[in-house]
Amino acid sequence: MNRTAAEDRLMHRSAWTVRLRFEGWIAGMGTASGARLVVGHWLRSPLGAFSDVMLEGAGGHRLLLAPTRRTADFIAGTYTFDEVRIEPVRVRVTDDAWTVTAGPLLDLRFTTGRRGPAGLLLRAVPGVLSSRPLWTAVTDPLARLLLGVRTRGTADGGRYEWYGARDLHLITAATAIFEGQGLGALTPMEPPVRFGFGSTPRRPCLVRVTTTVSTPRTPEPFASQAPRQPRTRRRLLVNTPPRSGAPRRRPPSHGADMRLLSIYLNDHLAGATAGTQRAGHLARVARGSALGRALGPVATEIAQDRMTLVGIMRDLGVPVHRHKVCAGWVAEKLARLKGNGRLVQRSPLSTVLELEALRLGVEGKAAGWQTLRRLTGENERLDPALLDRLLERARKQQDTVEEWRIRQVEAALRTTAD
Repeated sequence: MNRTAAEDRLMHRSAWTVRLRFEGWIAGMGTASGARLVVGHWLRSPLGAFSDVMLEGAGGHRLLLAPTRRTADFIAGTYTFDEVRIEPVRVRVTDDAWTVTAGPLLDLRFTTGRRGPAGLLLRAVPGVLSSRPLWTAVTDPLARLLLGVRTRGTADGGRYEWYGARDLHLITAATAIFEGQGLGALTPMEPPVRFGFGSTPRRPCLVRVTTTVSTPRTPEPFASQAPRQPRTRRRLLVNTPPRSGAPRRRPPSHGADMRLLSIYLNDHLAGATAGTQRAGHLARVARGSALGRALGPVATEIAQDRMTLVGIMRDLGVPVHRHKVCAGWVAEKLARLKGNGRLVQRSPLSTVLELEALRLGVEGKAAGWQTLRRLTGENERLDPALLDRLLERARKQQDTVEEWRIRQVEAALRTTAD
Protein backbone atom coordinates (compact mmCIF):
# COMPACT_ATOMS: atom_id res chain seq x y z
CA MET A 1 0.00 0.00 0.00
CA ASN A 2 1.59 3.29 -1.14
CA ARG A 3 1.03 6.54 0.74
CA THR A 4 1.48 10.11 -0.37
CA ALA A 5 3.32 12.64 1.80
CA ALA A 6 0.00 14.23 2.72
CA GLU A 7 -1.40 10.86 3.77
CA ASP A 8 1.71 10.22 5.89
CA ARG A 9 1.26 13.51 7.70
CA LEU A 10 -2.40 12.76 8.27
CA MET A 11 -1.58 9.30 9.62
CA HIS A 12 1.11 10.44 12.03
CA ARG A 13 -0.53 13.62 13.27
CA SER A 14 -4.10 12.38 13.50
CA ALA A 15 -5.82 12.71 16.84
CA TRP A 16 -6.80 9.06 16.48
CA THR A 17 -3.28 7.61 16.53
CA VAL A 18 -0.53 7.32 19.11
CA ARG A 19 3.20 6.85 18.55
CA LEU A 20 4.99 4.08 20.41
CA ARG A 21 8.79 4.11 20.38
CA PHE A 22 11.04 1.08 20.90
CA GLU A 23 14.81 1.52 21.34
CA GLY A 24 17.21 -1.40 21.23
CA TRP A 25 18.90 -3.92 18.95
CA ILE A 26 17.78 -6.26 16.18
CA ALA A 27 19.88 -9.27 15.16
CA GLY A 28 19.10 -11.23 12.02
CA MET A 29 20.78 -14.41 10.79
CA GLY A 30 20.22 -17.52 8.72
CA THR A 31 21.28 -21.10 9.43
CA ALA A 32 22.32 -24.06 7.31
CA SER A 33 19.06 -25.85 8.19
CA GLY A 34 17.09 -23.13 6.41
CA ALA A 35 15.72 -21.61 9.61
CA ARG A 36 16.11 -17.82 9.92
CA LEU A 37 16.03 -15.96 13.21
CA VAL A 38 15.35 -12.34 14.15
CA VAL A 39 16.08 -11.31 17.74
CA GLY A 40 14.70 -8.08 19.20
CA HIS A 41 16.42 -6.83 22.37
CA TRP A 42 14.51 -3.74 23.51
CA LEU A 43 16.16 -1.72 26.27
CA ARG A 44 13.49 0.97 26.27
CA SER A 45 9.88 0.69 25.17
CA PRO A 46 6.32 1.45 26.31
CA LEU A 47 6.20 -2.20 27.40
CA GLY A 48 9.38 -1.90 29.45
CA ALA A 49 12.62 -3.70 28.64
CA PHE A 50 12.03 -7.05 26.94
CA SER A 51 13.39 -9.38 24.27
CA ASP A 52 11.62 -11.48 21.65
CA VAL A 53 12.55 -13.98 18.94
CA MET A 54 10.96 -14.46 15.53
CA LEU A 55 11.83 -17.73 13.79
CA GLU A 56 10.85 -18.88 10.31
CA GLY A 57 11.57 -22.53 9.57
CA ALA A 58 12.74 -23.99 6.29
CA GLY A 59 9.13 -24.93 5.51
CA GLY A 60 7.89 -21.38 6.06
CA HIS A 61 6.35 -21.84 9.53
CA ARG A 62 6.56 -18.48 11.35
CA LEU A 63 6.93 -18.61 15.12
CA LEU A 64 7.01 -15.81 17.71
CA LEU A 65 8.61 -16.33 21.13
CA ALA A 66 7.65 -13.53 23.54
CA PRO A 67 8.08 -13.18 27.32
CA THR A 68 4.55 -12.05 28.25
CA ARG A 69 1.05 -12.17 26.81
CA ARG A 70 1.03 -8.38 26.54
CA THR A 71 4.18 -8.22 24.43
CA ALA A 72 3.02 -11.20 22.37
CA ASP A 73 -0.33 -9.53 21.63
CA PHE A 74 1.32 -6.32 20.49
CA ILE A 75 3.94 -8.01 18.28
CA ALA A 76 1.40 -10.45 16.81
CA GLY A 77 -0.91 -7.50 16.12
CA THR A 78 1.86 -5.79 14.14
CA TYR A 79 3.46 -8.72 12.30
CA THR A 80 2.24 -12.05 10.92
CA PHE A 81 2.87 -15.44 12.57
CA ASP A 82 1.56 -18.97 12.29
CA GLU A 83 2.22 -19.70 15.97
CA VAL A 84 2.85 -17.65 19.12
CA ARG A 85 4.42 -19.04 22.31
CA ILE A 86 4.93 -17.34 25.65
CA GLU A 87 8.45 -18.17 26.83
CA PRO A 88 10.95 -16.44 29.17
CA VAL A 89 13.15 -14.87 26.48
CA ARG A 90 16.41 -13.73 28.07
CA VAL A 91 19.44 -12.02 26.55
CA ARG A 92 22.90 -11.82 28.08
CA VAL A 93 25.62 -9.66 26.52
CA THR A 94 29.29 -9.94 27.44
CA ASP A 95 31.51 -7.73 25.29
CA ASP A 96 30.84 -8.97 21.72
CA ALA A 97 29.23 -12.29 22.75
CA TRP A 98 25.43 -12.58 22.88
CA THR A 99 23.44 -15.42 24.46
CA VAL A 100 19.71 -15.68 23.79
CA THR A 101 17.53 -18.29 25.49
CA ALA A 102 13.79 -18.94 25.43
CA GLY A 103 13.02 -21.47 28.14
CA PRO A 104 13.79 -25.02 26.95
CA LEU A 105 13.00 -24.19 23.31
CA LEU A 106 15.93 -22.08 22.14
CA ASP A 107 19.61 -21.59 22.91
CA LEU A 108 21.21 -19.10 20.52
CA ARG A 109 24.75 -17.78 20.81
CA PHE A 110 26.40 -15.38 18.41
CA THR A 111 29.44 -13.13 18.21
CA THR A 112 29.70 -9.72 16.58
CA GLY A 113 32.70 -8.18 14.85
CA ARG A 114 33.98 -4.66 14.76
CA ARG A 115 31.93 -1.81 13.40
CA GLY A 116 32.31 -1.62 9.60
CA PRO A 117 31.84 1.30 7.18
CA ALA A 118 28.05 1.02 7.37
CA GLY A 119 28.17 1.12 11.15
CA LEU A 120 30.48 4.13 11.16
CA LEU A 121 28.16 5.94 8.74
CA LEU A 122 25.08 5.20 10.86
CA ARG A 123 26.89 6.31 14.02
CA ALA A 124 27.54 9.68 12.40
CA VAL A 125 23.80 10.39 12.07
CA PRO A 126 22.43 12.26 15.12
CA GLY A 127 20.05 10.10 17.14
CA VAL A 128 17.34 12.78 17.08
CA LEU A 129 17.44 12.81 13.27
CA SER A 130 17.67 9.06 12.67
CA SER A 131 14.19 8.32 14.05
CA ARG A 132 12.36 11.14 12.25
CA PRO A 133 9.75 10.07 9.66
CA LEU A 134 11.18 12.49 7.08
CA TRP A 135 14.66 10.98 7.50
CA THR A 136 13.33 7.43 7.02
CA ALA A 137 11.58 8.63 3.87
CA VAL A 138 15.00 9.68 2.55
CA THR A 139 16.79 6.50 3.63
CA ASP A 140 14.11 4.01 2.56
CA PRO A 141 15.02 4.01 -1.18
CA LEU A 142 18.73 3.63 -0.32
CA ALA A 143 18.04 0.79 2.12
CA ARG A 144 15.96 -1.04 -0.47
CA LEU A 145 18.67 -0.64 -3.13
CA LEU A 146 21.77 -1.38 -1.03
CA LEU A 147 20.50 -3.73 1.69
CA GLY A 148 17.24 -5.09 0.33
CA VAL A 149 15.27 -3.86 3.36
CA ARG A 150 12.62 -1.21 4.00
CA THR A 151 12.69 1.44 6.71
CA ARG A 152 9.02 2.44 6.62
CA GLY A 153 5.68 0.98 5.64
CA THR A 154 2.25 -0.28 6.65
CA ALA A 155 2.00 -3.03 9.28
CA ASP A 156 -0.93 -5.14 10.41
CA GLY A 157 -3.77 -3.80 12.54
CA GLY A 158 -3.92 -0.39 10.84
CA ARG A 159 -0.44 0.45 12.13
CA TYR A 160 2.30 2.37 10.37
CA GLU A 161 5.94 1.76 11.26
CA TRP A 162 9.35 3.26 10.58
CA TYR A 163 12.89 2.29 11.58
CA GLY A 164 15.85 4.53 12.36
CA ALA A 165 19.13 2.57 12.30
CA ARG A 166 21.92 4.01 14.47
CA ASP A 167 24.68 1.39 14.42
CA LEU A 168 25.59 -1.89 12.73
CA HIS A 169 27.94 -4.78 13.53
CA LEU A 170 28.34 -7.87 11.38
CA ILE A 171 27.68 -11.22 13.05
CA THR A 172 30.80 -13.34 12.61
CA ALA A 173 29.74 -16.65 14.23
CA ALA A 174 26.57 -18.25 15.57
CA THR A 175 25.23 -21.52 16.93
CA ALA A 176 21.56 -22.23 17.53
CA ILE A 177 19.68 -25.13 19.12
CA PHE A 178 15.91 -25.20 18.75
CA GLU A 179 13.80 -27.88 20.45
CA GLY A 180 16.97 -29.93 21.04
CA GLN A 181 18.09 -29.85 17.39
CA GLY A 182 21.08 -27.91 16.07
CA LEU A 183 20.16 -25.51 13.27
CA GLY A 184 23.55 -25.62 11.58
CA ALA A 185 26.19 -23.08 10.66
CA LEU A 186 25.66 -19.35 10.17
CA THR A 187 24.38 -18.41 6.70
CA PRO A 188 22.90 -15.33 4.98
CA MET A 189 19.21 -14.49 5.47
CA GLU A 190 17.95 -16.36 2.42
CA PRO A 191 15.15 -16.36 1.53
CA PRO A 192 14.00 -13.19 3.32
CA VAL A 193 11.71 -13.70 6.32
CA ARG A 194 7.98 -13.03 5.90
CA PHE A 195 6.90 -11.54 9.23
CA GLY A 196 5.86 -8.18 7.79
CA PHE A 197 6.98 -5.33 5.58
CA GLY A 198 10.33 -5.00 7.38
CA SER A 199 13.18 -7.45 7.10
CA THR A 200 16.85 -7.65 7.97
CA PRO A 201 19.85 -7.32 5.63
CA ARG A 202 20.89 -10.43 3.72
CA ARG A 203 24.22 -10.51 5.55
CA PRO A 204 23.86 -11.53 9.23
CA CYS A 205 24.21 -8.44 11.38
CA LEU A 206 23.28 -6.71 14.62
CA VAL A 207 21.64 -3.30 14.22
CA ARG A 208 20.95 -0.68 16.84
CA VAL A 209 17.57 0.76 15.96
CA THR A 210 14.78 3.06 17.08
CA THR A 211 11.45 1.68 15.90
CA THR A 212 8.36 3.89 15.96
CA VAL A 213 4.88 2.42 15.56
CA SER A 214 1.93 4.71 14.82
CA THR A 215 -1.13 2.78 15.98
CA PRO A 216 -4.84 3.61 16.23
CA ARG A 217 -5.56 5.21 19.59
CA THR A 218 -7.53 2.69 21.66
CA PRO A 219 -8.01 2.03 25.39
CA GLU A 220 -5.33 -0.69 25.11
CA PRO A 221 -2.95 0.19 22.23
CA PHE A 222 -0.74 -2.85 22.96
CA ALA A 223 -3.46 -5.40 22.28
CA SER A 224 -3.79 -7.15 18.95
CA GLN A 225 -5.91 -4.99 16.66
CA ALA A 226 -7.54 -7.84 14.73
CA PRO A 227 -10.39 -8.28 14.60
CA ARG A 228 -11.46 -4.73 15.49
CA GLN A 229 -15.08 -3.64 15.90
CA PRO A 230 -16.12 -0.31 14.39
CA ARG A 231 -16.50 2.45 16.94
CA THR A 232 -18.28 5.76 16.82
CA ARG A 233 -16.48 9.08 17.11
CA ARG A 234 -18.08 9.64 20.52
CA ARG A 235 -16.81 6.36 21.95
CA LEU A 236 -13.29 7.02 20.72
CA LEU A 237 -13.31 10.35 22.50
CA VAL A 238 -14.53 8.79 25.73
CA ASN A 239 -11.91 6.02 25.68
CA THR A 240 -8.97 8.09 24.49
CA PRO A 241 -6.08 7.48 26.94
CA PRO A 242 -4.32 10.48 28.46
CA ARG A 243 -1.38 12.06 26.71
CA SER A 244 2.08 10.70 27.46
CA GLY A 245 3.36 12.16 30.71
CA ALA A 246 -0.10 12.76 32.24
CA PRO A 247 -1.15 10.34 35.01
CA ARG A 248 -4.40 8.48 34.49
CA ARG A 249 -7.26 9.45 36.78
CA ARG A 250 -8.04 6.82 39.40
CA PRO A 251 -10.69 6.77 42.11
CA PRO A 252 -9.33 8.56 45.17
CA SER A 253 -10.03 5.60 47.43
CA HIS A 254 -8.02 3.06 45.41
CA GLY A 255 -4.42 2.69 44.23
CA ALA A 256 -1.28 4.64 44.96
CA ASP A 257 -1.05 8.41 45.32
CA MET A 258 0.31 9.28 41.86
CA ARG A 259 1.92 12.53 43.03
CA LEU A 260 3.93 10.76 45.71
CA LEU A 261 4.64 7.81 43.42
CA SER A 262 6.03 10.26 40.84
CA ILE A 263 8.42 11.72 43.44
CA TYR A 264 9.40 8.23 44.59
CA LEU A 265 10.13 6.87 41.10
CA ASN A 266 12.05 9.97 40.02
CA ASP A 267 14.22 9.70 43.14
CA HIS A 268 14.94 6.10 42.20
CA LEU A 269 15.68 7.16 38.62
CA ALA A 270 18.26 9.66 39.91
CA GLY A 271 19.86 6.87 41.93
CA ALA A 272 19.73 4.53 38.93
CA THR A 273 21.47 7.18 36.83
CA ALA A 274 24.28 7.46 39.37
CA GLY A 275 24.49 3.68 39.69
CA THR A 276 24.71 3.19 35.93
CA GLN A 277 27.55 5.72 35.72
CA ARG A 278 29.37 4.18 38.71
CA ALA A 279 29.11 0.60 37.46
CA GLY A 280 30.28 1.58 33.98
CA HIS A 281 33.21 3.54 35.43
CA LEU A 282 34.28 0.62 37.63
CA ALA A 283 34.06 -1.83 34.72
CA ARG A 284 36.21 0.45 32.55
CA VAL A 285 38.82 1.07 35.26
CA ALA A 286 39.14 -2.68 35.92
CA ARG A 287 39.04 -3.72 32.26
CA GLY A 288 41.24 -6.74 31.57
CA SER A 289 41.27 -7.94 35.18
CA ALA A 290 39.17 -10.56 36.95
CA LEU A 291 37.24 -7.74 38.62
CA GLY A 292 36.52 -6.14 35.24
CA ARG A 293 35.28 -9.42 33.78
CA ALA A 294 32.96 -9.87 36.75
CA LEU A 295 31.62 -6.31 36.71
CA GLY A 296 31.16 -5.98 32.95
CA PRO A 297 27.91 -8.01 32.80
CA VAL A 298 26.69 -6.37 36.02
CA ALA A 299 27.24 -2.89 34.56
CA THR A 300 25.29 -3.89 31.42
CA GLU A 301 22.40 -5.21 33.51
CA ILE A 302 22.32 -2.09 35.69
CA ALA A 303 22.06 0.08 32.56
CA GLN A 304 19.23 -2.15 31.29
CA ASP A 305 17.47 -1.91 34.67
CA ARG A 306 17.52 1.87 34.42
CA MET A 307 15.91 1.70 30.98
CA THR A 308 13.29 -0.66 32.40
CA LEU A 309 12.51 1.81 35.17
CA VAL A 310 12.00 4.56 32.58
CA GLY A 311 9.64 2.25 30.68
CA ILE A 312 7.65 1.48 33.85
CA MET A 313 7.34 5.20 34.57
CA ARG A 314 6.05 5.75 31.05
CA ASP A 315 3.50 2.96 31.46
CA LEU A 316 2.27 4.57 34.68
CA GLY A 317 2.09 8.02 33.11
CA VAL A 318 4.84 9.36 35.39
CA PRO A 319 6.93 12.14 33.77
CA VAL A 320 10.72 12.11 34.11
CA HIS A 321 12.08 15.02 36.16
CA ARG A 322 15.22 15.95 34.23
CA HIS A 323 16.71 17.98 37.05
CA LYS A 324 16.79 14.91 39.29
CA VAL A 325 18.41 12.82 36.56
CA CYS A 326 21.07 15.51 36.10
CA ALA A 327 21.60 15.70 39.85
CA GLY A 328 22.27 11.95 40.01
CA TRP A 329 24.70 12.18 37.11
CA VAL A 330 26.60 15.14 38.62
CA ALA A 331 26.74 13.57 42.11
CA GLU A 332 28.42 10.45 40.75
CA LYS A 333 30.99 12.50 38.82
CA LEU A 334 31.81 14.61 41.90
CA ALA A 335 32.30 11.48 44.01
CA ARG A 336 35.19 10.47 41.76
CA LEU A 337 37.16 13.57 42.81
CA LYS A 338 37.79 12.14 46.28
CA GLY A 339 41.49 11.25 46.37
CA ASN A 340 41.37 8.57 49.10
CA GLY A 341 44.99 9.18 50.10
CA ARG A 342 46.47 9.76 46.64
CA LEU A 343 46.53 12.75 44.33
CA VAL A 344 47.91 11.34 41.06
CA GLN A 345 47.41 7.58 40.94
CA ARG A 346 44.18 5.78 41.72
CA SER A 347 44.02 4.62 45.34
CA PRO A 348 43.15 0.96 46.11
CA LEU A 349 40.63 2.38 48.56
CA SER A 350 38.76 4.06 45.70
CA THR A 351 37.68 0.70 44.29
CA VAL A 352 36.53 -0.42 47.75
CA LEU A 353 34.44 2.71 48.33
CA GLU A 354 32.97 2.62 44.83
CA LEU A 355 31.99 -1.04 45.25
CA GLU A 356 30.36 -0.22 48.59
CA ALA A 357 28.44 2.65 47.00
CA LEU A 358 27.42 0.36 44.14
CA ARG A 359 26.22 -2.30 46.57
CA LEU A 360 24.08 0.25 48.43
CA GLY A 361 22.68 1.42 45.11
CA VAL A 362 21.72 -2.12 44.07
CA GLU A 363 20.06 -2.68 47.46
CA GLY A 364 18.07 0.53 46.99
CA LYS A 365 17.06 -0.59 43.51
CA ALA A 366 15.85 -3.93 44.89
CA ALA A 367 13.78 -2.06 47.48
CA GLY A 368 12.22 -0.02 44.70
CA TRP A 369 11.31 -3.16 42.71
CA GLN A 370 9.83 -4.65 45.88
CA THR A 371 7.68 -1.55 46.41
CA LEU A 372 6.34 -1.71 42.86
CA ARG A 373 5.75 -5.45 43.23
CA ARG A 374 3.47 -4.75 46.19
CA LEU A 375 1.47 -2.31 44.05
CA THR A 376 0.75 -4.81 41.26
CA GLY A 377 -2.52 -5.82 42.91
CA GLU A 378 -3.74 -2.22 42.65
CA ASN A 379 -2.38 -1.27 39.23
CA GLU A 380 -2.71 -3.59 36.25
CA ARG A 381 -0.10 -1.60 34.32
CA LEU A 382 2.60 -3.13 36.55
CA ASP A 383 3.82 -6.54 35.39
CA PRO A 384 4.39 -8.80 38.43
CA ALA A 385 6.40 -11.36 36.44
CA LEU A 386 8.76 -8.63 35.19
CA LEU A 387 9.24 -7.24 38.70
CA ASP A 388 9.94 -10.71 40.07
CA ARG A 389 12.68 -11.15 37.46
CA LEU A 390 14.12 -7.74 38.27
CA LEU A 391 14.18 -8.58 41.99
CA GLU A 392 15.98 -11.85 41.37
CA ARG A 393 18.50 -10.13 39.12
CA ALA A 394 19.13 -7.44 41.74
CA ARG A 395 19.86 -10.12 44.34
CA LYS A 396 22.40 -11.76 42.04
CA GLN A 397 23.99 -8.37 41.39
CA GLN A 398 24.27 -7.80 45.15
CA ASP A 399 26.00 -11.16 45.60
CA THR A 400 28.53 -10.42 42.84
CA VAL A 401 29.31 -6.91 44.07
CA GLU A 402 29.61 -8.04 47.70
CA GLU A 403 31.96 -10.90 46.77
CA TRP A 404 34.33 -8.54 44.99
CA ARG A 405 33.98 -5.84 47.64
CA ILE A 406 35.31 -8.28 50.25
CA ARG A 407 38.19 -9.28 47.98
CA GLN A 408 39.11 -5.65 47.35
CA VAL A 409 38.89 -4.79 51.07
CA GLU A 410 41.37 -7.54 51.91
CA ALA A 411 43.72 -6.53 49.10
CA ALA A 412 43.58 -2.78 49.95
CA LEU A 413 44.07 -3.19 53.70
CA ARG A 414 46.87 -5.68 53.32
CA THR A 415 48.60 -3.35 50.86
CA THR A 416 48.19 -0.49 53.34
CA ALA A 417 49.54 -2.61 56.22
CA ASP A 418 52.59 -3.60 54.22
